[in-house]
Amino acid sequence: MTSWTTAATLIIDDEPSIRLLLQEWLNAQSMSAVYTAGTVAEAIEILQARHIDLLLVDLFLGEGSGLDVIRAANTLQPHAVSILITAHPTVETAISALQSGTFDYLVKPFRLDMLSAAVRRALDHCRLMQENMQLHQQVAVYELNRAVGTVLDTDQIVQLVAQTVMRECAAQAASVLLRHPETGIMELCLIEGDRTILESPVYERFLKGEGPAGMPELMSGRAVILRDGTGDLFNPARQERICQPLAVKGQVVGSLNIVRSMNSGPCGDGTLRTIEMIAQQAAIAIDNSRLYRDLQSSYIATVTALANAIEIRDPYTHGHTDRVKVLARAIGVRLGWDEQRLTDLWIGCTLHDIGKIGVPDRILSKPGPLSPDEFAVMKTHPEIGAKIIEGVPFLKAAVPYVYYHHERFNGTGYPSRAAGEDIPIEGRLLAVVDAFDAITSDRPYRRGQSVAAACEELRLFSGVQFDPMIVDIFLSVLDANEFPWIMPQRESAIA
Repeated sequence: MTSWTTAATLIIDDEPSIRLLLQEWLNAQSMSAVYTAGTVAEAIEILQARHIDLLLVDLFLGEGSGLDVIRAANTLQPHAVSILITAHPTVETAISALQSGTFDYLVKPFRLDMLSAAVRRALDHCRLMQENMQLHQQVAVYELNRAVGTVLDTDQIVQLVAQTVMRECAAQAASVLLRHPETGIMELCLIEGDRTILESPVYERFLKGEGPAGMPELMSGRAVILRDGTGDLFNPARQERICQPLAVKGQVVGSLNIVRSMNSGPCGDGTLRTIEMIAQQAAIAIDNSRLYRDLQSSYIATVTALANAIEIRDPYTHGHTDRVKVLARAIGVRLGWDEQRLTDLWIGCTLHDIGKIGVPDRILSKPGPLSPDEFAVMKTHPEIGAKIIEGVPFLKAAVPYVYYHHERFNGTGYPSRAAGEDIPIEGRLLAVVDAFDAITSDRPYRRGQSVAAACEELRLFSGVQFDPMIVDIFLSVLDANEFPWIMPQRESAIA
């Protein structure tokens, strides 16, 4: 926090004796750093190069004005607090000082105790502003952390990060690049902002990572700051580009790139700290997303291995699971399901017969119709399958596919004899495509029927065994899509 011992002060006065007097007095107060300038140009040069907390500014500076310095400080270091000093106090001067953002006003000659009180008030004000900024930073990061804490999709995370940094850091444009885990190449994930910035070749290249994203500083975890048009303080083209690395566990996994106008002040320590904190939360959230995706991939690999194990035991159903997944997904798309629900559908269809692991081979591969006792054993596979996966959180959404795909719309199915919409739509959907593929596939005891015959059976048992809505959608899907194993019979099937 800013105090006597941590504050950096800039004294601007065209009289060397006064500059020296003030400098010695401030040094005697153990002021952290004291700089002096005799002209507006010298003051601006220091403001561009040094961090300044407090300005002591004489109103008349030869050919310049202390108000010009204060206005420049408002642009270059908006956190700094200014005290205007003058030997010619007027109402007009006071009004101009207030309008320029001056914090306090001293009239020459003044006693040192008056200066001490004014400096103390200014530093207290500076400290309160810093505390307020820190609180604002903490709230912003907390809100971001709370938002990304419930999101595991990388695209949603980078969208939240870009929105937060543009809002909290007055950015005109932002982008997020992530390092490909295998190639190590930075890939653009998101870019958004003002059209004027995005259409500028310089800023477009920067935001796309064609610049500082490859700098050694960034790769070592340090932010890169580039400033344009720094010569003219009030040039609207004065921009700064900030490339903040996204690092987690000591590794740079991406970059957060920002373009912002310096006319609202260049990035001070507070803004840079906010950007750094946002980047830290972003990196952690993105890493968690990738870990989740890796875990998901491992689960899916296990699921696929289990499904393959089932089909190996029953060679007559080879390819059944893959065909069912494709057909079921086409219905899910027609129903307007989002990607997460379609992923759940894929897993559910892959695992829908996993309970057959508990069915003996003599029943599973019997080359003829099953006896009533054998069929009773076969009917246990939905319950067995549901018990296998219900304890795995990642597979929870697949349970309705596994448990309900042999229920009938009229309530005569198994295992629970559920009816109508008491059967989850996942089970009603899978029942239609599972039956269609079973009818058109060869079995040990019969040859598969034609697509036309299968479609006719679906129509015949619509409202009895099958949900009429799902049947209608499925027949429409068959008519609109080209499935490689169905195409040869498609025209006769839908005629």
